[in-house]
This record gives sequence, C-alpha cells and structure tokens, in this order.
Amino acid sequence: MAFASFTFDPSVGGSVVIVPETVSETEGPTLGDSYRTITNATVQSDGKATWQQGLDTALAALDRGAVEKVVLTRQVQVQLDHPPSTTAIASHLLASQPDCYVFAVDGLVGASPELLVSHREGVISSLVLAGTAPNVESLGSAKMDLEHVLAASSVRKGLAQYVTALDIPARTVLEFGEIKHLATRFEGPATNGSTVLDVLGTLHPTASVAGAPTKKALDLISEIEPNPRGRYAGPVGWFNSAGEGEFAIALRCGLVEEGKVTLYAGGGLVHGSDASSEFAETELKLHPMLQALGLE
Repeated sequence: MAFASFTFDPSVGGSVVIVPETVSETEGPTLGDSYRTITNATVQSDGKATWQQGLDTALAALDRGAVEKVVLTRQVQVQLDHPPSTTAIASHLLASQPDCYVFAVDGLVGASPELLVSHREGVISSLVLAGTAPNVESLGSAKMDLEHVLAASSVRKGLAQYVTALDIPARTVLEFGEIKHLATRFEGPATNGSTVLDVLGTLHPTASVAGAPTKKALDLISEIEPNPRGRYAGPVGWFNSAGEGEFAIALRCGLVEEGKVTLYAGGGLVHGSDASSEFAETELKLHPMLQALGLE
C-alpha cells in the first residue's frame, strides 16, 4: 500500500508518494484529545485583494463566453509562533469533520468532503459536490444548478470507459459541518484490468476544481492565479499493488511549513456569479482549518 498526494496540475512537480513500513488503524479522537489553541498567530495575508483581481478577470471571461465555468482559489497565509503539528491538526479535523476524508501527507493536511474515485472489490464510485451554500434554500438557484451539472457531467464522461454500467441516483443535498452541497453519486462495476490510477488519470481535474471546458479553464486559472495551487485540489489518498485505492480531492486544507500555514479555499464561477456570495463561500470553506488551528 502507498499513500499519495498529487499536484493539481499534473505537469508541475511536487507530487508525493509514501510507502509506509507498517499501517495501523486507531479509533477516531474527540476534540478534547487533540485540540490545542495556537497562540500569537497572525494572518499575514487574507488573500482577498488577489482573489478579487482574479475574480474580475474570471467574470469577464465568463461574460464573453471564453469558458462555461472556472474555479478560482483564494490563498490565506497564516504566520504562527511555533511550527504546528500536522498530527494534532488532523486529529482535530477527524473529530470536528467526521463525515470527511481527513488526510495528512507531507505537510498537506485537511478534511475533504469530495470523493474523486474509489476502486475497491470490483466497484468504482465517485461523489461530485458542486454548488455550495450555508443553507438549503440558497442551493436552488439556476447558478447552482449549472455549476453542478457541469461538474457531474465531467465525472460521468470520465468514468464511462471504466465501468460496465453506471448507477446514478437522483441528485441530493449533503451537509458537512456548516456547509451544504448539491451532490451526485456515481457507482458501477469496474471493467476488467482497470486500476484506480487509470481512472484517476482520466478524471482529474474534474469541473468541480477546474471548470469547463477543462483545457480552457486550466489556461484561465494559470493566467489569473499568481500563486500555484501545488497539491491543493489534487488527488489525495491510497492505492495498492492490486490496483485498488481511494482518492479524495484535497479540499478544505492547508500546507504546513516552518512557522506558517497556507490555507486554500475555492469556488466555482459561472455566468451570473455574484462577488459577495463567492467571497462568503471561501470564508465558509476556510472555517474548518481555521478552527483546527485555533483561529476562530
């Protein structure tokens, strides 16, 4: 078995694959087991000005029809008084975000709600989350519907060659902590010889984290985001020699380095997206990691 955290842009170096000597399972912690407030923490940059500049460029591209959807990332730099423990952060996330995929791989730690692909016991599955709000009522707009349809369509097309049939239940709403998402699940029997890495290579990046059409959205992202995403929004999970594995998308996360943490939050933009609502969405998505760092 190996654990991996791949970059958002496959052409950029920095992916990590770790083969552990042993693997063990433990019961999940409680908040009291791991939570420790970090003192003298300073938000060095809230990322708002850079995000706003990118938003203006992205909305202009949407208005002229250059793309149907593009996902814009906001990066927040937090300076700390001492190097934080990724284990402590992950333990807090396990307790506070019990329905998410919690990960800590070479400094990248977070709690993602979105399953990119699972390939286990002959079954392939995926969960698409696109359309985000603090309440169910706000998920009923045409904007939310379009954002989700584009994301779900990209996953359906990506899975088609790797399953003999595809079960797609009705779209629903899933809740992860304070955040609610439009959600579509996909599941089907795997074709003979397919591996989780095969599926991964075809699916990533989905319209949930890049946009549509994919190539045009990626070109726009590289134009408007001055700081590379690194492993944020890339696949993170595990795989084994039998070709099985499970990968979430690295969301709701931060990169822990010496004395600082870079936090990431993104949101899908389509024609008609509203700047204030989109910024509020990034605030909502940053909260789990801020809380885990003790920065309410």
